[in-house]
Amino acid sequence: MFVREKNIRGYTYLYLVESVREEGRMKQRIIRNLGRREAVLASGDLDRLAASVGRYAERAMVLQAIEHGSTSLHTRRIGAPLLFGRLWETPVAGRSSKGC
Repeated sequence: MFVREKNIRGYTYLYLVESVREEGRMKQRIIRNLGRREAVLASGDLDRLAASVGRYAERAMVLQAIEHGSTSLHTRRIGAPLLFGRLWETPVAGRSSKGC
């Protein structure tokens, strides 16, 4: 689904559209007429709809976090340093502290 702009008699209208396959061809089917572009943008309805739908899309959530500046990253070292560090810290029977 996507939003499509269509010019009719000098006015721009927004439509919620989906692509469907009919008789072997792709066609666009209008799901909902959202109204005149100026009115839709002025009312903020499109922004609210996008925010509502965005809650269900992980990618949109990440993009929204970037826009709002709340992108703190928490990192943790894993892999060889962590594994071998713990091996050397664990006492092993028969291993002397003076060497192998």
